Amino acid sequence: MKYGVIGAGAMGVRYGVMLQENAGVDVDFIDTWEP
Repeated sequence: MKYGVIGAGAMGVRYGVMLQENAGVDVDFIDTWEP
């Protein structure tokens, strides 16, 4: 399973890393989000 963290600021990166370590999933960080 793959997760995407959109708008990966400090909290987004922390949350994504926590997901990777605890759930063992692939996380993509999408930092150039423009509505």
